[in-house]
Amino acid sequence: MADHAWPGEVVRDALGLVLGPDEGGVPVEEVVGLALRRNPRRAHLPVSRVLGKHLPTEPGRMRAAATDLADTIRRCLAATATPAGGAPVVLGYAENATALAHLVADGLDADHVVHTTRRVVAGASVLVALDEQHSHAPRHVLVPDDPGRWTPDRPLVLVDDELTTGRTAATTLRALHRLLPRRRYLVATLADLRAHSDDAVERVADDLGVRIDVVASARSRLDPPADVLDRAAHLLRTWEDGTARPEGRAETATVHLPLDGAAEGARHGLDRDGRAALERAIPGAAARLADALGPGRVLVLGCEELHYLPLRLAETLAAGGADVHLAATTRSPLVACDVAGYPVRSGLAFAAHDVALGHAPERYAYGLGAPGRGHYDTVVLVVDAAARTPALRRPDGLLARLGAVTTRIVEAVVPCRRPGPGGPPARTRPAAARRGPEFGSFARDEVGWLLSDLSAVALEMPTAEREAALGSGRLHYSQTLPQEPAPAPEYERVVARALERSAARVAETVGVLADRVLALRGRGAVLVSLARAGTPVGVLVRRWAARVRGVVLPHYAMSVLRGRGLDRAALDALVAAHDPAALVLVDAWTGGGGIVDEVAADLARYARETGVVVDPTVAVLADPAHRATLYGSREDLLVPQACLNATVGGLVSRTVDRPDLLPPGSYQGATSYPGLAGVDRTATFLDAVSAHFPTGRPPASPLPSDPGDDARGPRYLAALAVDLGVTDPRRLRPGIGETTRALLRRDPGAVHLAADAGPDLDPVRHLCADRGVPIRALPDPVAGLRSPYRCVGVLRPWRAR
Repeated sequence: MADHAWPGEVVRDALGLVLGPDEGGVPVEEVVGLALRRNPRRAHLPVSRVLGKHLPTEPGRMRAAATDLADTIRRCLAATATPAGGAPVVLGYAENATALAHLVADGLDADHVVHTTRRVVAGASVLVALDEQHSHAPRHVLVPDDPGRWTPDRPLVLVDDELTTGRTAATTLRALHRLLPRRRYLVATLADLRAHSDDAVERVADDLGVRIDVVASARSRLDPPADVLDRAAHLLRTWEDGTARPEGRAETATVHLPLDGAAEGARHGLDRDGRAALERAIPGAAARLADALGPGRVLVLGCEELHYLPLRLAETLAAGGADVHLAATTRSPLVACDVAGYPVRSGLAFAAHDVALGHAPERYAYGLGAPGRGHYDTVVLVVDAAARTPALRRPDGLLARLGAVTTRIVEAVVPCRRPGPGGPPARTRPAAARRGPEFGSFARDEVGWLLSDLSAVALEMPTAEREAALGSGRLHYSQTLPQEPAPAPEYERVVARALERSAARVAETVGVLADRVLALRGRGAVLVSLARAGTPVGVLVRRWAARVRGVVLPHYAMSVLRGRGLDRAALDALVAAHDPAALVLVDAWTGGGGIVDEVAADLARYARETGVVVDPTVAVLADPAHRATLYGSREDLLVPQACLNATVGGLVSRTVDRPDLLPPGSYQGATSYPGLAGVDRTATFLDAVSAHFPTGRPPASPLPSDPGDDARGPRYLAALAVDLGVTDPRRLRPGIGETTRALLRRDPGAVHLAADAGPDLDPVRHLCADRGVPIRALPDPVAGLRSPYRCVGVLRPWRAR
């Protein structure tokens, strides 16, 4: 194959992709190539040949492509004029279209330009969180300083480098229309490659009753076969990925470029004055940079979203006579392979140096040449102050990797603009979060309950009557409450002894979970406990974070109900008050994993309906079901708050969904029990566990090395149901937590204990003796499956009521 082959032939042919004929404008093959990427969601990636991102490009070529796209947008706006006139607002997508959007805004003389970001920005207010499902880094957010200036009389132009399905644009349009509705939208891209089956944008236009035009410099159809992922997996096995991880040392100079107060990019939005201020700063910054260059070919390398400013520096250097190309680092895990007909001939992998959403440990730079055979004499790395972290200088960092492919590195450091004082006010606590001692017995600063107070309503029913109503289907379990009498003194003594034996182990597990939450979300995490069992765990995680790691985390409790999902009013309040990407759902244990499934399904619906993405990961203290990906332990751990009801749950009932008692838009409800204050053991439990927290700073627990969900619990329960002759799996109550709950609130016919159930299960034995529930041996193994549980309760058959 000749070297002049289209840099998309290899992937097109190997994966069986069908590229349709050009449908007007620039030929698609002039705009994109096709690369293979390591991504289980999408096998291939259209790689722009004109963007100066993954493939180094002359800055003039990128400018010409953006100018052509801006002209196409202008013609469309003029030809289809609507009452929504005025200068447009331009929104670009991180990370590939940040510079492109800025160039388009310049070409249109737009009123405002902003791009989404994957960076964690302290103090920024999130307008919208998006999930790009097929992406290597799906989550990004929109954090503009002043979205109120995007008035409805201005068209909104969404700019991306390529359009393969249109789903990300559709999600953005739904979310923004909900917040800042307007009559006119336009989606613009360098290459529209949507398959014939993809009409996501058109569906949004119909649903919202608005005009949405899609314009592109190049347009064709890229149709993958049904087995494209299998073909890609085969190609990955047969190819040797040439992405390199070398260490090298090049002559390095550092220059600090002045921007005279201008913003380095449009992460928080730029109006005309902001763009003009940056433009005024370019000549002085480029002059200082030119003084540091050596002879020969130069690559100006931006850092991920920082792309427009490197482009303008490259353009200015080129105008002064330098031989300059432009590229930028990326999160895209492409396969590098030095073969004709493939666009990505070389690649470098390096340790991430920027704090970003959905943190990935490696980032990449492509097209710089192989170690010892680089294409450029000087690489100018343009990095902003926030991304200039010590990781840049690690042996596996970007500077060491660049040192293996060039003889000179110029580190060009630019100031990093923080969210501006003219931006929206800081987010506050959700309205009407109830706190102790007025509601419950947790300390006021330890949790805010996103619940309505139904204490004045008699919701409790005797166990037999309630079981009959639930079994017949007359009531959903969320419509009524079980009776919660004060625990008997003898049982309290049994629980106290169990707490003495288990407190140290629980404290250790809390520490593991808390460290993993911080590793996943960082110091900006917001804890959201699933009431009621999750609330003491959330309080303990918060205590660990504060006492051991010096991080004070907000903490709320909200309702979740099987069959009804998360409390939508509470979820809306949390999203309005905090970055949705910071929320961490917390629960005590997994039984069969039903709540994990409920949360995932409900948050998927929420994302479809609102465009707001909340991570469905539930952080659990104990995960015997092997259904959680974030956990403290996978033991069937005795969590002492399972042994009591409200008297270890902050004197708050479990939650109730009664629309007949609550006005529309209210939080779901619960009852508080101040009459049980004399036997409240909430503080006793929390303090007993917290007393075992270390006084120093132990090494932090990393994220789980085995986060996979192998459904070990549900598989065992299915086999156990057959073994016991239980036809309705809802009758099984797996694990210590669910078994004690059943003994306290329901009507179990038997409890099966594991052969090695030790004295810490004495509360289960005591309740069985008190209620006359027989204890039987837990079958283990069953059908070759070992039990991950130490006990399983079995409710009486529904027909017996």
